[in-house]
Amino acid sequence: MDYDDTTSIHNLPIYKAAINNDWDTVENTFNIYPDKLDAKITYWWERPLHIAIGTNSSHQFVNKIIEKIVDTDVQKLRAKSWWGNTALHYAAKVGNTAGARLLVSKDPGIAQISNRDGHTALKLAAWYGREDTLKYLLEVTKDEPGEDGTSPYTGVSGADLVTLTLTSSFCDVALFLVKKYPNLVAQKDRNGQTALEVLATKPHVFPSGSQLQYFQHLIYSWIPVNLENASDYPLRSLIFSLILLVAPCTKNLYNMKLKHLQTLKLVERMCLIVIEKGSHNIAWDILGTAVSTAVKFGIYELIKVCVETYPDIVWYEDGGFYLFIAAIRYRQEKVFNLAYRMTGHKVFAATANSNQDNPLHIAARLSPLPRLKTVSGAALQMQRELQWFKEVEKHVEPMYKEALNKDLKTPRMVFTEEHKDLLDEGETWMKDTSSSSTVVGALVVTMAFAAAFTVPGGNDSAGLPLFLEDGIFLLFIVSDAIALFASTTSVLMFLAILTSRYAEEDFFYALPKRMMIALVSLFLSLAATMIAFSATLALVLQDEISWIAAPVILFASVPVTLFAMLQFPLLVELVYSTYGPSIFLNI
Repeated sequence: MDYDDTTSIHNLPIYKAAINNDWDTVENTFNIYPDKLDAKITYWWERPLHIAIGTNSSHQFVNKIIEKIVDTDVQKLRAKSWWGNTALHYAAKVGNTAGARLLVSKDPGIAQISNRDGHTALKLAAWYGREDTLKYLLEVTKDEPGEDGTSPYTGVSGADLVTLTLTSSFCDVALFLVKKYPNLVAQKDRNGQTALEVLATKPHVFPSGSQLQYFQHLIYSWIPVNLENASDYPLRSLIFSLILLVAPCTKNLYNMKLKHLQTLKLVERMCLIVIEKGSHNIAWDILGTAVSTAVKFGIYELIKVCVETYPDIVWYEDGGFYLFIAAIRYRQEKVFNLAYRMTGHKVFAATANSNQDNPLHIAARLSPLPRLKTVSGAALQMQRELQWFKEVEKHVEPMYKEALNKDLKTPRMVFTEEHKDLLDEGETWMKDTSSSSTVVGALVVTMAFAAAFTVPGGNDSAGLPLFLEDGIFLLFIVSDAIALFASTTSVLMFLAILTSRYAEEDFFYALPKRMMIALVSLFLSLAATMIAFSATLALVLQDEISWIAAPVILFASVPVTLFAMLQFPLLVELVYSTYGPSIFLNI
C-alpha cells in the first residue's frame, strides 16, 4: 500500500472535526490548503468526506465540504478509499440517505461506481439492510454498465442485489426488482444461490413463520390489505380504522400482513417466470433447490406454490430424500400434510439414501434439535416423537413396518435406540415433578383432614359446631372437603406416575393423562385450601374485625394465582398435545 505513515497523525484534527461535525475548526485549513479536501487522512486512504458521511450525524460538515469540493473539482467527490469505496458507499453502509441524495444531486454518475469487490452503493445498502437508502438508490442507479463494464441489475451483481434484499427481508423491494428485471430470477448470486432459494430460508416473512396469539390472529385476518380481491374491503377498512384508534399497536400486524402478501406474490411471480423459461432443467434447478430448502424451515406456502406451478418437483431429490420423505426427516408437519394432500399417490416413494431407510425408519430417528425444542419438556418431546412415528406407520406399506435397513434394524428398533436418552430425560422429568408435587399434595391432605375435626369456633356440648348455622361455615366445610378429595387424588396420580414402568408407549397417552389429572387436582386443592382458610378467619373475626374478609381473600389469591401462572402453560400444552386436534389434520 502506497502510504505515508505520518499522514494520519498530521491530519488528525481534520479526522476529529469530521467525526464531531465541527466544520468551523477546519474551514480555514481547507481555504489555505484546498488539496486537503480529498486528502487521505487514514491508513486506509479514507477522505474527510468519507469519515463525515460515515458518521451519519455530521450533516453540517458533509454539506459544507461537498460545497467546497464542487467549487474546486466535482470529480473529487469520487475519491476512493483503499478498498475502492466512494463517499456514496459509506453513506449506503450507514443509511445516510440525506448524504446520498446530496452526493447524487452533485454527481449523478457516482451511483454507478463499484468498489474493488464489484459492489455498488446500491448493493451495499441492501447488504447492510438500509431500507430508505436502498429505495432511494434504486431510483438513481441506472441499468447501464458501470466502471467494471456490467450493469448492477444483471448477472451475478443483479442476483446479489435481489438475494441481499431478501436477506434483509425487504420483500417489496425484491418484488419490484423481479417485476422490472425478470431474468434475475434464474441468475445465481456470488454464493451460487437463486433468489427463490434464499427466500426459502426466511420463514418469518411468511404467514406460517409468524406466531400470533388468538386475538392477534383475529385482527390479522380482518386487516384489509388485498384490495383487489377483498369485496368487503370498505367494511373491513372501517373496522380496522376503529381498531387502530383503540390499539395503535395493530399497525405492526398490518405491516406484517402486508409483508406476507408481498412475499406470496413474489413467490408466485418468480415461479411463473421460471416456467416461462420453458426448460425442465431450469425449473428443476431453481424450484427444486427452493423446495428442498423450504422443507427444512417448514415454509409450506412456498412449497405449495412451487408444486402447483410444476407438480413434478415433488420428485426432486436432496441427499436421497424426496419432498415428502424430507418433511418426515425434518419433522415439518405442515409440509407433511400439504404434500400428502397434493401428492398422496407418490408420498411413500422408495428412498435412495445410504442407510437404506424407508419412511418409517426416518420417522423413527430423533428429530433435529430445533424441531425437538419446539415442544417444552422431555416428556412432551417424547410424546411428539411417538405421534410422528405412529402417523407415518398408519400410511406406509405393511412390509415397511418390519423392514431392515443397512444396519439390519427394524423401524421400532431404530426408534428405541435413537430415543433412549430422551426416554431417560422424560422419565427423570416426570419423576422429579411428581416427587416435589407429592410433598405439597400430602401436606394439603394432612391440613384438610385435621381441619375437618378442628372446626373454627369449636363445638357445643352436643358436639355440633358453634357456627353450624352460618353460611360462611358451609363454605368452609365444602372447600375443606374439596381440598381433601382433590389433594388425595393428586397424590394418588403422582404416585401412579412414580410407579409407572416408563415404557415408550406410556409417553404417548398414559403419563400425560396422569400428569394432567394430578396438576388439576393439586391446583383445586390449593385453591380450596385458601378458601377454607379465608372462611375460617372471616368466621372467627367477623364480630371484632368485620373488614378482614376483603384483604384476606386478596392475599389468599396470591399463591393460587402464582401456581396457576407457573403451571397453567404446562397444563395447556399437555391438554392440547394429548387431546387437541392432531398436528396431521386427520389425513
